[in-house]
Amino acid sequence: MAQFALTSRSEAIVFGLALALRLALFHLPALSNILADRVEISTPITGFKRPIGYMLLQITAIKDSESAKEKKILQYGNKIEDPGMNGLTVAILYLFNPFTIASCIGKSTILYSNVAVVSGIWMGMRRNKSLAMFSIALATYLSLYPAMLFIPVLLMLARDASDDNKKKTPGTFLAAFMGPSVSDLTPNLGLFWYFYIEMFDQFRPFFLVVFQMHVFIFAVPISFKLRKYPLFVSFLMCAIMGTFKGYPSVGDASLYLGLLPLSSEIFKYLRYTFLIVNLFLYSSLLAPIFWHLWVYVGSGNANFFYAIGLVYGIGEIILMIDTTYAVSRRDFEALVPPDASDDKKSTGWDREVIQAQ
Repeated sequence: MAQFALTSRSEAIVFGLALALRLALFHLPALSNILADRVEISTPITGFKRPIGYMLLQITAIKDSESAKEKKILQYGNKIEDPGMNGLTVAILYLFNPFTIASCIGKSTILYSNVAVVSGIWMGMRRNKSLAMFSIALATYLSLYPAMLFIPVLLMLARDASDDNKKKTPGTFLAAFMGPSVSDLTPNLGLFWYFYIEMFDQFRPFFLVVFQMHVFIFAVPISFKLRKYPLFVSFLMCAIMGTFKGYPSVGDASLYLGLLPLSSEIFKYLRYTFLIVNLFLYSSLLAPIFWHLWVYVGSGNANFFYAIGLVYGIGEIILMIDTTYAVSRRDFEALVPPDASDDKKSTGWDREVIQAQ
């Protein structure tokens, strides 16, 4: 009872500090306005000023026009599963992540999509089919790309309470849509906006389909390969969304970085932690500087900002590759002890490959 009371008290302190920090920052209107205008935080889909401006335009049009015309609707568009890190620690890492705080103070609507995604994953782990599917469907409606999470959530729902569950979930996934039309070419942290600006208009639909389908094509093979670890698959899907979607922001990074500590058991197998941290740090510091040099000072150009966006994307890709390697390495060491001889390691690995085939 005393331990439970201590835990509840610690949680109350953490959440209270997180709330107080955000309220204090909201009392700095200049900071909130600056962050709301940052392309790293507010995108054409998640920026709160765009829906407000749209609604004001519609209200004005309805008021001034006597003939009602059709109005467009803005659409917005094996135990890795057991958290090895204390839940309170995970909450601290997420709530006090600078990306999370910046998205909140910048009034980015990506937070609503993130809430729906986390709710879907949580309900999937609790095997609540209705709420899990509803949450992922809501996240898909808000941002489209969370449709990729249907597979890992189905894998969670298909697992028995027993650890030796052998059920299989159908891996059929159909991405029968192009994704957002990416008609707004506002620069962002994404990898593709520069291509859309440079290419001729007649080629844009083709590359639009290619780039959007490129996001979803990873869902089936990753889910099949790592089907034993649906929670880790959810992390990878969120990281892929945050890297390759049409309008990424730091709010996407805050989501998958918040899911990563849930698989803290693999941290000891990571090889490029120092490189990844530095890539995120450098890109976070240099992106605002290069944007200022390009847009306000005029001493830079689009290549500067796009280059730092590539650095940010490389950091995300290396993170995904390294964590996937860590999971595979952990599985291998679970199969063959580290102190086993080379012959035994080879034999055990070959045996596992044969069984998998």
